[in-house]
Amino acid sequence: MSSLYRRKNVYWLSFRYHSKPYCISLGTRDRSTAIYLKAKKDQELAEGRYIIRQDVPCAEVLKEYMEASQHRKAKKTNDDDKSRIETFLEWSGITKVNQITEKRLQEYLNHRINDDSLTLSSANRLISTFKAWLNFAVRRKIIFENPIRYFKGYNPGEKHPKFLPLEKIPKIFEAANGKRPYYPIRTGLYTGMREKEVYCLEWPDLDFEDGTITVRRGGAVITKSKKERVIPLPAKLKADLLPLKKNSGLCFDFTNFRHEFPKIMEAANLKGVTFQWFRHTYASHLIMNGVDLYTVSQLLGHSSVKVTEKHYAHLTKDHKKASVEKLPY
Repeated sequence: MSSLYRRKNVYWLSFRYHSKPYCISLGTRDRSTAIYLKAKKDQELAEGRYIIRQDVPCAEVLKEYMEASQHRKAKKTNDDDKSRIETFLEWSGITKVNQITEKRLQEYLNHRINDDSLTLSSANRLISTFKAWLNFAVRRKIIFENPIRYFKGYNPGEKHPKFLPLEKIPKIFEAANGKRPYYPIRTGLYTGMREKEVYCLEWPDLDFEDGTITVRRGGAVITKSKKERVIPLPAKLKADLLPLKKNSGLCFDFTNFRHEFPKIMEAANLKGVTFQWFRHTYASHLIMNGVDLYTVSQLLGHSSVKVTEKHYAHLTKDHKKASVEKLPY
């Protein structure tokens, strides 16, 4: 099944697994030891076991993965991935990559889901994280195959984004009035911009004559779709911001924003509402007032209208049903 040969007096093994050629060093110059290791590897291959190197610590592979991903993903995404993997490893007591199995991961997920510390959506993110990490280990020839490559995710059911009803919005403005987050909150509700996009908004991005806002992908923020977009500056928001206008610099002071924002929501009897709700509120009320999905997709900066449909198509259906009831005959 495998062939033994020497390279610079060290014995190596060559073999094919799933039609792919592999060459691994046995790390010995002794022929008897090499023959023993060859027999052991042949047995592993015959049993369909996927381990190439059985002594690789999970911590070492995780460190390599984080280093390879640091310029491909956002820091928060990388930190979240690392935390998910480390939490599982700590719970399971697994220290070597060859100890990771589909069964052990399933036991971990069942444990977390049963004690309500993990939602089905979060479980799916964890599965995706592990698949990506172990695929990396395959590419680095640490393992032959990903042991959870066929692991299926969960169906969390149809979930629609949460948004605020119209009667709640004045309560937010009232609770925020006179406080530092007042203008960022109004900007979020009137433009549907993401929290980070509002953070990084600069005065030159606002064109008060044309009534537009340019959401840029350079500088301190990279838009999620990695594309610059221009959106309307509503008249009410223009009236708010025009007296504050400066020639340069950031539009808003976000000092202690994360600390003050929850207090404002609690004062408005909206405990648990996040800034992301404002984006969904903006989109939902546009759609319920007859704006088409394509236009909303452009305003939100979605990569395609399919993303918008996934989140808001149900509102379009409800709007159409309500519309036909207005027939005059």
